[in-house]
Amino acid sequence: MAGGDSVQRVRIYMRRDDLWKGEARYLALLEELRHLGATGATALQGLGGFGPGQRFRPAVPERPDRHQPVVVEWVDRAERVARLLPLLEELIGEALVTLEEVTVYRGGLRAGGPFAADRTVGDVMRRPAPAVGADAPLRQVLATMRAAGIATLPVRDDAGRLAGVIAASDLRYRAGLRLPLGLLDLLTPEERDLTLAPLDTRTARQVMRVDPCGVSISVAVPQAIVSLVEWGHEHLPVIDRAGMLVGLIGQSEILRAAVEHAASASSGVRDVEPPTSVALMLQPAPSVPADLSLDQALAHLLATPEQPLLVVDDGRIVGALDLASALQHLAGAERAALIAALSQPAPPVAPLPGAGRRCADLCTPPPPAITPQTSLIEAARRLLEARVDRLAVVDAEQRLLGIIGRGGMMRALLQQSE
Repeated sequence: MAGGDSVQRVRIYMRRDDLWKGEARYLALLEELRHLGATGATALQGLGGFGPGQRFRPAVPERPDRHQPVVVEWVDRAERVARLLPLLEELIGEALVTLEEVTVYRGGLRAGGPFAADRTVGDVMRRPAPAVGADAPLRQVLATMRAAGIATLPVRDDAGRLAGVIAASDLRYRAGLRLPLGLLDLLTPEERDLTLAPLDTRTARQVMRVDPCGVSISVAVPQAIVSLVEWGHEHLPVIDRAGMLVGLIGQSEILRAAVEHAASASSGVRDVEPPTSVALMLQPAPSVPADLSLDQALAHLLATPEQPLLVVDDGRIVGALDLASALQHLAGAERAALIAALSQPAPPVAPLPGAGRRCADLCTPPPPAITPQTSLIEAARRLLEARVDRLAVVDAEQRLLGIIGRGGMMRALLQQSE
């Protein structure tokens, strides 16, 4: 068997008359293993035996002795054994338990989680972590975030400990920068200076969160997913036991770890369940018809600046429209009007440019498309290869069904890990 799958056999030695809440203990153990999601277990009847007390008890098949030995044998993936065995401590009681690695020539086991059991945040994180000091000017903060392609930036103190974090939402609500970070590189130097002028006197210390959300370098990858999902961040700083900033973990690092783990799996052990498909995690696709006027499409984009629109014609995707493509195609007064609208805290009152044009005239090529039957791991692989945040999901006739993004994939991976 290849090294990608680690399989173990657990043997638990009991007697027929061992009871658990009025029921034979070995039967209660089998039922609990089934309830917890173990691949499978068998109770083997012994013809005779003795234990530490040295008293030998033979069993007559026609008259089984109530003291007859019983061995519960459980074979499963190592990561599942490591997760479930501690949950059985009270039920197992004082029984002898052995654990050994086994080689599977051929067989099916319940699918394992998307991560190797022994992989921690430290194994998959980005290092070194992009970071700034607390007294760094906000222009330096923006430059660091743009260069690293991240939406959450750690702030460290003079000793290198994590002092805070700055997320894109902090720049929006605490510093007044409403223009999406990805658009700053599309501005001319004059437009950029005008947009960033209110930030020139402020530092990281004035906008950072002083109760930073971070994860320990030693926690398991699924626990980092829990933190990312619960806190709604795309990235989290990683700290060691001394609170020193040692790395950064985000959606890309976790998706890559899941893809790599799936690629290393052995062909000797097959999963008894079909792979999880993206059909179960589709989200509605933000879309507009191809003949919609550009100004109306821009109004949609301004309501959710980070969410591109899919442009459809008769249900089929013909392209995508985002603020970056609109900004690149507009010039003069129309471009200035869009930049002004982007900088406003509320939907703009003034008319938006593009009233006489179709939004399809400015759209870019659509994102990669997959079918609902595509497995979650394959979708993650394609997303990483294309360096995009979401994939379109289409039917056999190429009609748009929905989208799946990094956030949805993260939640699905967390469910599989549980």
